[in-house]
Amino acid sequence: MIVFDGNRKLYKANLHLHTNLSDGRKSPEEARSIYRENGYDFLAITDHRKVTTQTMTDGSLISIQSIEFDFFLIGQVIHIVGVGVDDSITEMLPKLTSPQRAIEGIHAAGGLAILAHPAWSLNTPEIINGLRGLDAVEVYNTVSGMPFNRDRADSSSILDVAFSQGKLLNMVASDDAHFYVGDECKSYIMAACKEKTVEALKDAVRAGDFYATQGPEFKKIEFDGSTLKVWTSPVKFISFPTDLPWGGPTATQTGDGLTYAEYTINTNFPLPHKFIRVLLVDENGKRAWSNPIDLTK
Repeated sequence: MIVFDGNRKLYKANLHLHTNLSDGRKSPEEARSIYRENGYDFLAITDHRKVTTQTMTDGSLISIQSIEFDFFLIGQVIHIVGVGVDDSITEMLPKLTSPQRAIEGIHAAGGLAILAHPAWSLNTPEIINGLRGLDAVEVYNTVSGMPFNRDRADSSSILDVAFSQGKLLNMVASDDAHFYVGDECKSYIMAACKEKTVEALKDAVRAGDFYATQGPEFKKIEFDGSTLKVWTSPVKFISFPTDLPWGGPTATQTGDGLTYAEYTINTNFPLPHKFIRVLLVDENGKRAWSNPIDLTK
């Protein structure tokens, strides 16, 4: 079975970004210009608790009407991005007083609900798994890492724990750009949209028909129920994280210009696998993440 076919038309999208209409340092017009010039097809401007711009086409770039909600808990925060919401979200704002209500409000407004930067937020697996209806979660958030922040950009480890204890979520990478001094145009998704429209992008995210990346490319992912095969752009490492601590000698494979690897699940292991995913790392340390594959079905 082909899990992901990268030999199709793919669209580049950043689904989390701020402007000077909340706590960012560039105007919406400047942000759109930066991402358009860097080859992006879609950009979600997600200012805090406000809709900054309507969905519009700016040259080759589609700017998506979006929003971000933030909530404070004891010892952690919860930020939820709403991508592709309609104008009704503005009327619902006073009622969206909890993370779960925010998710429901985003869906009612036609949007995607994405949990932002769980590592930066200090989210626990219990909190992540307790949120119902999420469409995706950020596996990587550029501005949550150094030098812009503490070293909490990569949420993959906490997500592995959450996935092993609950449900799987599709994983996006986003910039969450605020400062525009290197936190922009770094982390994004490549989505297999049927056409270049916001609705087609949302469909691809819901279906998991995309991958998250900082540059490395997935050419194809195949899985026959026991062996996962991956073809990629040249990378240094191809790793196969699962819900189990033990991996064996093929769990991470390395080579100069590596473009293929495969991993066979040990079906004789006392504990059954729940999921498997793929991580790519190139010679410059840039990463790419596949969505997790459910092994319980």
